[in-house]
Amino acid sequence: MARISVVSNDLDTRLRIVSGLDGYHDVSAHSWPHSGGDLALISAHLPDVIIVDVDVVRMPGGATLLDAAGLASASGKRAHPPAVLVLLNEGEEDRIVQLFEAGADDYLVKPFDDQTLRAKIDGVQAVRLGLLETSAHDPIAISDEGMILRSPDLKPGAMTQLGRYRIIGMLGRGGYGVVYRVHDVVLDRHVALKVLPKEMHDNTEAVARFFREASAISRLHHPNIVEFYEIGSYQSRYYFTMEIVEGRTLKEIAELEAPLPPRLAARYVAEIAKALGAINSIGLVHRDIKPENVIVTKDGRVKLIDFGLVRIRDTAAITSDEDVLGTPYFMCPEYIREAGTPDIRYDLYALGVTFFNLLSGEYPFDGKNAAHVMEKHLRCPAPRVSSYQPGVPYVADRVVERLLRKDPNLRPQTPEEVLILLRPLLRAA
Repeated sequence: MARISVVSNDLDTRLRIVSGLDGYHDVSAHSWPHSGGDLALISAHLPDVIIVDVDVVRMPGGATLLDAAGLASASGKRAHPPAVLVLLNEGEEDRIVQLFEAGADDYLVKPFDDQTLRAKIDGVQAVRLGLLETSAHDPIAISDEGMILRSPDLKPGAMTQLGRYRIIGMLGRGGYGVVYRVHDVVLDRHVALKVLPKEMHDNTEAVARFFREASAISRLHHPNIVEFYEIGSYQSRYYFTMEIVEGRTLKEIAELEAPLPPRLAARYVAEIAKALGAINSIGLVHRDIKPENVIVTKDGRVKLIDFGLVRIRDTAAITSDEDVLGTPYFMCPEYIREAGTPDIRYDLYALGVTFFNLLSGEYPFDGKNAAHVMEKHLRCPAPRVSSYQPGVPYVADRVVERLLRKDPNLRPQTPEEVLILLRPLLRAA
């Protein structure tokens, strides 16, 4: 049970929240300014969450009620500052980014139901306590209730042999599978083996996504896409195997070397676009294009390696919880706004973010948490790469600008269009 302080000058709002949280949290409700004339009453309650109505956000002297979030921690009595949940009226959505930057952790648009209110409170409190990771780098899902979800932190266990595959070490881990470096004792070669954790075998969504990924890779035969070998089951453990791609991810390269020379960055982006062309040709959408999912081998080949979020184009989600799925830095605005049936333009927007990152070492939109970043995708114009790197060629600046347009109809419509736009950069000496 959390301590909640509600600050609103609307009596109905205060009563609505108090009744909605009755039995779930310890709630106190205040108008502003209250009889104390300062924040003493709020801070004395030592709240875990402060719910602030935007009508009372401004205080005398130019401060804001969002500053109240630091009072409890400043007193030395609490290990964590309270989270701040801001209430908006319909039509006030243009204030969201400003409120995030003023200190809000999340927002809720009135009117709202009790379930959504409780989910929002649980979410912001968990983030402040460190119980829920919401870095904008990490894949997330947004449920119908507005909760930011992450896949469980899976453990690889003590498994050392899976049929004919002898496990050598772990290459990586995601929400729906652990990837091992293994030795195929029959064919005498090293391969990458992705196995669905045993505890997820009863999870229909996890099993469906696991086999969907395997099916997608098996249909793709392209030099810029990891090669698929086989899918199987051993003692009720589902797995599939693929080639091991040795090299560095584009994220590692960008972190060490960005801003990259424009021609080199354009070559990497062009190779990813070629992979997307192959994906689009068989009716798939990748949905997780980002530098960490691209490996550059020692001889300079570019490989797209992760298909865990792939979906058949123009199809609905597996579950209602999959309304919005991906990594916030790379999410396109239309999918954040109204999750539906994504198409290749989702991937092209993420490709634009990737190109921006390679050319500048930055992301076009950054923020304090995942929700903040996604609101910027929705509401803020994308900056130009040239504002970070004044010497970037006009062609590169223009390609990124077109890929990051809010309206998907104004972006390039296919990966092949992107390749045409990149030709002048690729020909540059």
